[in-house]
This record gives sequence, structure tokens and C-alpha cells, in this order.
Amino acid sequence: MRLARNMAAAMANSVIVVLINLVALPFYLRLLGMEAYGLIGFYATLQTVLQVLDLGLAPTVSREIAHGAETGHQRRSASLLRTLGMVYIGVAIIIAMLVALAAPWIAAHWLQAKSLPEATVAQAVALMGVTLACRWPISLYHGALIGAHRLARSAATSMTINITAAITTIAVLAWGVRSIEAFFVVQAAFGLVHAIVLRGLAQRAVGERDAPYDFADLRRVWKFSAWMSGVAIGGLLLTQVDKLVLSRLLPLESFGHYMLAVLVVSGLQVLTMPVSNALYPKFATLLSRQDLRALEHLYDAGTRLFATALFALAFALAFQAGPLLTVWLRDTALAPEVAPLVAFIAVGMACTGVMYFPYTLQLAAGRPKLALLTTVVLLIVMVPTVLLLATRQGAVGGAIAWTVLGGLYLLFGTWLTGRYVMPFAGWRWLSSNVGVPLLATVLPALLGAWICRTLAVGPWAALGIGGLAALAGMGLGIAGSFAPREFRRVLGEALGRSTPAP
Repeated sequence: MRLARNMAAAMANSVIVVLINLVALPFYLRLLGMEAYGLIGFYATLQTVLQVLDLGLAPTVSREIAHGAETGHQRRSASLLRTLGMVYIGVAIIIAMLVALAAPWIAAHWLQAKSLPEATVAQAVALMGVTLACRWPISLYHGALIGAHRLARSAATSMTINITAAITTIAVLAWGVRSIEAFFVVQAAFGLVHAIVLRGLAQRAVGERDAPYDFADLRRVWKFSAWMSGVAIGGLLLTQVDKLVLSRLLPLESFGHYMLAVLVVSGLQVLTMPVSNALYPKFATLLSRQDLRALEHLYDAGTRLFATALFALAFALAFQAGPLLTVWLRDTALAPEVAPLVAFIAVGMACTGVMYFPYTLQLAAGRPKLALLTTVVLLIVMVPTVLLLATRQGAVGGAIAWTVLGGLYLLFGTWLTGRYVMPFAGWRWLSSNVGVPLLATVLPALLGAWICRTLAVGPWAALGIGGLAALAGMGLGIAGSFAPREFRRVLGEALGRSTPAP
């Protein structure tokens, strides 16, 4: 029951976070302007890039706490958590200092602002560093709660604080100080509150509050953490190289268009991140017990359900991006600029999203080397691809690179996981558990898009047709992937009524 509850809570949190971003965006555009929103997009990119300084410690602490609970070493896990807390504080201070020192150069030589004064951009970048420092420990304590199977508590905290932060930010901009600097000050304050609350929840979940600091214990987890650090660095390069290149090549307004498309597609994380966070400790627990039968059942059935929902949503975004943007932003000139970006990024994100299953299995099995190898191979292809396409086609080129990355990841990552981790995670998994949902969802989406174009319907009607096509795709995906009796059993397990796998 705990797995179902944690996954439901995490998914609710993802939905809330995405809705907050979508609802708040028109207010930010109206109150701050497109260039200021470009700075917010740069902050999001900078936040992701600086995750390399995490050194793989957040997923490491998740794995250690999950193993500690299974083997009776809770006190050692509590000591590790306290020690890493001090490490994270030190890194947060370094981040704030480095970003503040680099702010004038970034404003003068990196960001291509036209209407915003250079001094304003520099101040905003410096405040980004403060905001990042305040939020830095969140990943550690969130990881601890994942390992302790207390994801629901972290999700509830995130929902509460994010909603309050968005309302406060809009209120300050509307009736207080209307500036990008004010935006980051409010975000920093709520980031600090978020970190403090999660720290208390994590310490309570792990227990052993009197556990000593033990910096020597870091050597025990350093090997796994070092490999995870390499994976994190490679993953950040993969996911952020397009944004870094485009922020340098494009005017800030055009970069804002690209980040707007990224924001729309980030709605797919409603499914991807909750599933990964909930399954990681569960995979680790089943591997500790050597219960490979239950692991295979969870891996296969979970993929089929997840891929069906993910592909249906992704294809709905890809084929109905124009009507969605028109209705949402009420800007008929902006929608055609952003819609092609949304389509390509959505397809690529769907492919990489499915690969959370092999990736999570690799980490739970203690094989981060495979994840790093996959990342290196993808980088060898992705870096020249995004540079070439972005140079020639601008924002559209960066979006196309996502589709290339997703397709390659599906093929290479599946082969590697099936060969070196678990045989059931190989080509059979890709053809039956991914291929069937993909075909079942893309066909109704294509039909819906053809109907909309043939009848020249309005944006609201197009969204309705796209929604019906997505539902039809989900129905076809489930019907093609599960026998009725099997689906009822899997649904019962998802709701907490666990039954043995056949």
C-alpha cells in the first residue's frame, strides 16, 4: 500500500507544480515581460547545471537508507544523513559566492538582453545564486525521504510551499515591487523554508537523531557516489547543452520562446519523476531480497501502464500544441513560434521518460557504471548534433536534437540493461512493453490531427478532439498490453491490494 500511496502523492505533487507554473506564467509575462521571463528560464537552466555539485549524494543517500531499513542499520544511515547535511551547507555557500562573482560577466557577455539594463541583469543573476543556495539542501532531504518510503510527506510539503510561494510572488509583483529582483528574493525565502521543513521530516523518518557526525563514513559510499556524480554530470550536459547553446546564440526573447516550450513539455514530468522516485527504493528492496520474480512483474507491468499514459499525453502535446498555446496564452502570434518546439521536445521527452525504468533498475542494482556509459555514448552523439542543428536552425534545431536523443536512448539503453543487469529488461521489454503502447497511442493521435486539419476546427474543438484521441490511445494501449484479468490484478496492486504474480 505504501508504494501506491507514495506514487499517488508524488504524482499529485507533480501535477500541482506543473499547474502552478502554467497558471503563473501569464502573470509573469504580463508583469515582468518576455526578457525577464528569459532570465527565469536561465535560472532554471543554471539550477539544473549546478546539480553536478551534488556529486551523486542524493541518490546515494536514498539507496543507503532503503538498504539500512532492510538490513537493520538505521543508525548508520542517520549518521550519514547528518554528515551530508553539513556538506550540503558548505556547498550552498560556495554556490552563492561563485554565482555572485560571475554575475557581472554573465550579464555583459553571455545573456543577450536588449531592453533590460545590464545592471539589472547582473543583480538578478546574483540573486539567482542566493536562491540556489537556499534551495540546495532540498534534494538531500528529499532523497532521504524517498529512501525511507516517506515520499508522500515530501510531496505534501512541496505542494504546500510551492502554492504559497507562487501566490506570494504574484502578489508582490502585482501590488508591491514589480521587478525581476523581487521575484528571486521571494523564491529564495520560500526555498529556505522548504529546505528547513524537509530536514525535520527526514530526520524524523530516519530516526536516531543522536547519531554522531562521521565524515570518515563518507568513504564507504564514496565509490557509488562518485559514479553517480559522473552520471549526474553527463545527464546535465545531455539535458542542458541545448539551453546553454541557445542562450548564447539566440536573442533573449527567442530563448524565452524555447524555455516556454520546455515549460509546456515539463508537464510530462507529472508521470516520469513520481514513478522514478517511488520505484527506486522498491527496486532496491526487491533486489536485496533477491525476489527477481516480483521485480520482473513490477518492471513489466509498470512499464506498460506508464508508457501508455506517457505516450498518450506526449502525442496529444505534439499534435495539438498550436491550439493549446493559443487557448492558454491568448496570443495568436506567439503560438505558431512555440508550437513546433513543443512537438519535437515532447516526442524526445516521452522516449527518455520511458527509459527511467532501465535507469532506475541499473542504480538499484548498484550498476551506476552502466548509466555512466550510456550517458557518455549519448553525449558523443548529442553534443555535435545540438551544436550543428542549433547553429543552422536555431531554436527548432535544439528541439529536434531532443527527438534524436530519445530514439538513441531507447535502443542503446535497452540493449545495455538487458545484457548486463537483467535479461527481462532487454529487447522483449522494448518490443512488448514499450512498442505496443507507442503504436496504440500514436495512431489515434494522428487520426485526431488529420480530422482537425481537414475540418479546420477552432482551437477549443481541436483540444477536445486531441483529448478524445489521447483517451482512445490509452484504452487501446491497455487493451493491447493486458488481458482483462491481468489488468484487474495489476490495478488492484496499484491500489494497494497486493497479489502474487502468476
